[in-house]
Amino acid sequence: MKVATCAVGFALVSRQVCANPTANNPQDACCSALAQEAILAGKVIFPQDSAYDARLAAYYSANSALPPWCMVLPTSTDDVSKIAGIITANQCPFGMRSGAHSAFNGSNGVQDGITVDFGYLNTTTYNADTKIASIQPGSNWGDAFTALDTYNVTVAGGRASVVGVGGFTTGGGYSFHSNAHGFACDNVANFEIVLANGSVVNANPTENADLWKAQKGGSGNFGFVTRIDMYTIEGTQIWGGFTSYNLTKRDEVFNAYINFTENSDDQASQNIVALYYDSTGFALRSILTNSQGIENAPAFAEYMAIGNISSTLRTAAVAELVPEFTGPTPLGQYANWMVGMTTNSFDVLDFIDRALKEYATKMQAAAPDSEFSVLIEFQPVTTMMVDHSVKNGVNVLGLEDVISTGPTLMWLIALTVDTPENQEVILPIALEYRDAINEYATSIGANKDWNYLNYAWVDEDPISDYGAENIALIQDVASRYDPTGAFQKLRHSGFKIPL
Repeated sequence: MKVATCAVGFALVSRQVCANPTANNPQDACCSALAQEAILAGKVIFPQDSAYDARLAAYYSANSALPPWCMVLPTSTDDVSKIAGIITANQCPFGMRSGAHSAFNGSNGVQDGITVDFGYLNTTTYNADTKIASIQPGSNWGDAFTALDTYNVTVAGGRASVVGVGGFTTGGGYSFHSNAHGFACDNVANFEIVLANGSVVNANPTENADLWKAQKGGSGNFGFVTRIDMYTIEGTQIWGGFTSYNLTKRDEVFNAYINFTENSDDQASQNIVALYYDSTGFALRSILTNSQGIENAPAFAEYMAIGNISSTLRTAAVAELVPEFTGPTPLGQYANWMVGMTTNSFDVLDFIDRALKEYATKMQAAAPDSEFSVLIEFQPVTTMMVDHSVKNGVNVLGLEDVISTGPTLMWLIALTVDTPENQEVILPIALEYRDAINEYATSIGANKDWNYLNYAWVDEDPISDYGAENIALIQDVASRYDPTGAFQKLRHSGFKIPL
């Protein structure tokens, strides 16, 4: 038997793929079918192409930068329609990439298959008559906010400039504007979606309304989202920034967080508290924002009374502030996120902080030469946020029941490691830390057992937390709009619908 060989770039010598496919295996058949389609000329790239390495290098986390058989980068909805037809006809395994900000291996690409990369579908337009912003899924929020700045409008989008629009919005979308307008998905007037058979549909309150609802939190389970039409918000100026505190102020900061979350009725103001560890030691900060640009709003009085080390609080356009909120950009490093949710409890905050001291020390001892960091963020999910979700047509996140007894505390662990060898040692300790938090929260009756999809680790199965009624809706919508199950059987990236 003749074996095909091909040269590969030094940086990815482990690739076992060939740039000149034959028709002897699924890999060759799928990539050949794409490459031979006239409308896709120049849009299919192989491992020997410089663009291939460039796209892999642009992943936020090296964990998710999987080298596929080939990549296809559509530039229009028609391209996506043709790609969907080819994938379905040839039964090609595939993954989807929007902004490539999700961290885990398999979150936004594949190795054994085709990665459909939406990086060139990245335009944002604004209709002044309808006050609707139309954003393509491959755009990131930094670019989308900048484009809308010209019109003095913004949208309930991401809080980090590098986050992709497509995955963020279809996974929920926690925003600077969530207290006032709900999640990003709640602000979607219409999704344009290419189904597995290549047909193009619109999903909105009057057309395919069931798909519209399911897509608001249902992630990549129904089709390729090629355009997101969002209601806009007047004005671009927000007030916000980071405030750092001496660790001795911990209890004051934690109490300010708890009290703000419990008592504030200021829809424009939001608070986050973060813990941080790296080679320089431990750190504590708050992240305060007011989406109306009001400086030192009364809702933040308790925070303002706490002495601080430094502060970047200021008023500026959303597009100007989001690069700061992006945090460390570990291009070439290995990022891992884990998430959970509890009642709004000081005891939980205290446990997570004390446990961070223990587990970060273990991580450092296990890999003493590693450059790694652990970021913990506490973010509230409030009645105000969820009430907007209901008012705007309901999503499938299932948070109505979760917050029925009051606001909740969503905690995030973001671990970033320098090398795969160090990650192999440190990551299991981070997972032990996550499990310890959940076990403690359960032991005191605080665990809400709900995991936010956009932060979830690969084993957290977030869609299963949406509740039986929402899961049944998602299953029904998928069975009708994707009757052959292409996005369950062939799609090998992201989170699937529970069986």
